[in-house]
Amino acid sequence: MSKTVSNNRVREFLPNNWNDVDALLGQFFGPTYAGVKAASQSGRSPIAPASFWEADNSFHVEVDLPGVSREDVEITFDKGELKIAAERKAFEGERAGLVEERVYGKVERSVTLPDSVDADSIEAKFTDGVLSVTIAKIPEVQPKRIDIQ
Repeated sequence: MSKTVSNNRVREFLPNNWNDVDALLGQFFGPTYAGVKAASQSGRSPIAPASFWEADNSFHVEVDLPGVSREDVEITFDKGELKIAAERKAFEGERAGLVEERVYGKVERSVTLPDSVDADSIEAKFTDGVLSVTIAKIPEVQPKRIDIQ
């Protein structure tokens, strides 16, 4: 004897509308989701999307900065903190547009790095709106073996 599950039964488990989805996401992610949702609804982004990772011999940072020119990006490293600041300038002059969804303004990201980084080795590249920063690690000092004569 087989039992068929109707489509109506499956729909009981699906949200009735997107407000239900928002409520579920809000319950799961808490205040973080509320902040991101508010920022996206206002048309402003509080942060530039970024990736931070560690490799064997280096640390890496990539930040998406679409529409930002190289001259409007500043990178500083002070007391173990790598700070990236950028500004996407708004169009100056009159525009007859009906919808404005693009984000303008200043954005800043920072990451605290461990003492094992070599501040003199920091390299940055800016290609196609993506800023890539590489910071080499200071090699670990290995114990020196002393031969006995």
